Amino acid sequence: MYIMKHLLILFNLVFLAIIGCHSQKIGYELRTNNKSYLTISHKIHNKGGLELRHKTDLGENRFTYRHNFKLRESPMIFSVPLHYKVEKNEPTWEPRFIYKFEKFKFWVQQEFWFDEIYNLAIATDIPYKNYVYRVGWDTSNTIRFRISIKI
Repeated sequence: MYIMKHLLILFNLVFLAIIGCHSQKIGYELRTNNKSYLTISHKIHNKGGLELRHKTDLGENRFTYRHNFKLRESPMIFSVPLHYKVEKNEPTWEPRFIYKFEKFKFWVQQEFWFDEIYNLAIATDIPYKNYVYRVGWDTSNTIRFRISIKI
């Protein structure tokens, strides 16, 4: 089991490096609950894409497919990310409502695990040049900060 865990970690690190070479956005998120994440995103089409999130303490790897639904001429977007947490072998669903203001995005999302309703998160994404800054909060009383760079 010990060897399998390390092989899985090695596989994910190699996968991160390969995806990182072809990604369109790389980010780092730091939270006040002592968790931090590396994210690599690749937009497949104008309505969504793929993301790989890797917890920096090697405790979680998550693959995500996201699809965004936008009403015509509306600043509101309904985003539907489907996550798969590798180590726990479980899917999660975290629908997100996004309101696009002229200079930033404000969003609210609810996390659903296969057997329970989990955290509600609220955040603001602020783009500046090739960067996106995120500041947010969730119901576990955690504040999150993220910086992403568009490649």
